[in-house]
Amino acid sequence: MSQTQSAPGERSLSKSIFYGLLLGFAFLGSILFVKALLFVLLAAAVAAGAWELSTALRKAGWYVPRLPVIFGTLAIMPATFFGGAVWQWGITAAMIFFLVLWRTVHLLWERRESITQSFTKSMRDFSASAFVVIYLPLTASFTILLLARDDGAGWVIQFVVPTALIDTFGYLVGRKFGKTRIAPGVSPKKSLEGLAASIVAGVTSSVLLMVFVLKHDWYFGLLSAGVILLAAVFGDLAESLIKRDLGVKDMSTWLPGHGGMMDRLDSMLPAGLVMYLFATLLFPIS
Repeated sequence: MSQTQSAPGERSLSKSIFYGLLLGFAFLGSILFVKALLFVLLAAAVAAGAWELSTALRKAGWYVPRLPVIFGTLAIMPATFFGGAVWQWGITAAMIFFLVLWRTVHLLWERRESITQSFTKSMRDFSASAFVVIYLPLTASFTILLLARDDGAGWVIQFVVPTALIDTFGYLVGRKFGKTRIAPGVSPKKSLEGLAASIVAGVTSSVLLMVFVLKHDWYFGLLSAGVILLAAVFGDLAESLIKRDLGVKDMSTWLPGHGGMMDRLDSMLPAGLVMYLFATLLFPIS
């Protein structure tokens, strides 16, 4: 077997790299040339991820209304960009309320079981809907808040590029040289060797971007790398745990070389959240 071929059951390495780079260039291009276009692309990506996660939950017996989640996701991005945190949290609360209402009406319409007869199941469905909203559109909207700053484009690049390199180098080195497993019970393929490659890639890129793009001291790049690495690894392991609990290998197969859009979002969204907090706390807008 050649090095470019994948073993049975494994994803295609060449496709994974190609489509990963394609998505990366699309997002970076939107940041650099049409700033407002980023929330359109992010909304589309998060909506796809929400559809994947909602579908996986439904197959596992957790009913999450997909259409309200999608429409809410598409609404929260521009609302956050133009309306700030007030609209961000307002639409999040409205989404959760509407999802609970939707599920309640759906149960009553079916007339198969009343809310009181299936209180536990109803609460489980309500919790699953709230989880999808918080995990995806709400978390993603912090990237939009970050972008809305005057220097927001630089800060978005500051976490997008290192996170992408953390994922890519961790995957490539772990696939080729990985022997020491980090969390075999959660994600069997994550290795210490891959983590080491992720750290080198994340620290190097973060320091360079902090100095040459954002024009801040290099040690802020080290701090930035630390929080991005923690967020990226946590996000990756969290999605692996979710997939393990749901009994699925991939959320979907429509994105070649990846386990669905969630495979691209799992590290990126928490990294965006911590970068927003990092920038807000250390470099507040006067």
